[in-house]
Amino acid sequence: MYTFQEIWGNQRLLQHLRIAVKNEKTSHAYLFVGGAGAGKRMIANTFAKYLLCSGRQEEACGICDSCRVFDSGNHPDVIHVTSEKKTLGVDEIRGQVLETVDIKPYHYAKKIYIIHQAHTMTVQAQNALLKTLEEPPSYAVFLLLAENEDAFLPTILSRTVTLKISPLSEEEISRYLIQKGLTTAEEAVFFAAYGQGRIGHALELIEDETFGQMRENILKQMSQLSSMKLADVLLLAKEWEIYKNDYRFLDIIDLWYRDLLVAKSLRDEGFLIQKDKKEMIFSAAKEPTEILAKKAAAVIKAKERLKQNGNFRLTLEVMLMELKENKT
Repeated sequence: MYTFQEIWGNQRLLQHLRIAVKNEKTSHAYLFVGGAGAGKRMIANTFAKYLLCSGRQEEACGICDSCRVFDSGNHPDVIHVTSEKKTLGVDEIRGQVLETVDIKPYHYAKKIYIIHQAHTMTVQAQNALLKTLEEPPSYAVFLLLAENEDAFLPTILSRTVTLKISPLSEEEISRYLIQKGLTTAEEAVFFAAYGQGRIGHALELIEDETFGQMRENILKQMSQLSSMKLADVLLLAKEWEIYKNDYRFLDIIDLWYRDLLVAKSLRDEGFLIQKDKKEMIFSAAKEPTEILAKKAAAVIKAKERLKQNGNFRLTLEVMLMELKENKT
């Protein structure tokens, strides 16, 4: 549990952490950056366990007092900083970090603070943490887990080592899912694609029954799109408002057009991501390649607009009009 060997990908980053610990040249603060499900928590926990291990070599030994306590989830010198709100405010930073950081480690050499969702820290919270990052106790190590680095003040970034977690290839994720016996080989392919480079995200989708139902609904609607009247197509924008806080439905539409393009261009089911829907896909792949490519681009454009906080209903209506259009 929590070993470097269990972590897939990002071997250069892991080697950097190993060498830093072995040479006793670790920083007092690290910022791990990666999307949700990218493995930030796994890497941070593994690094923390390795730092605290008394018998470490290439891995944390797993048998010393520190490792055994760590694996129990109750290590006294590992503090997980969290918030029940959407942001990490100054009260959380003061109560969970500043009021305890000057207290020496309970029993071990280091005292490690793992700050979850660090990108949600308010400016006031970052400024409150800043003084400690500028003059940290010798035993303190801060691991900030964030989805992006743009949310941080330059002064915070200048006092942390930023390590970006790279997305994995679809082949790596698929191989992981198969080797762990989590899915069939066929299912592994499309869960890897939906995972978008993040094993954690793929695992969440496998366990999420609502995603499976969403996928079935969206794909059924997309297969019927060409026979629907424009007015009915536009009504989908209203119906899809239930997904206003869950943009995975656009990933489903994106992969639908990707598979339509494959079916139209290559006519080989072996290259489909969603092989379980091959009959539906080949039946729907009637339009010219140029039109399908244009529609695929419209989905990507809608994703970008929503990321930029574009109006949800209007963005979907524009996208749906383009998906209904059958001219190049």
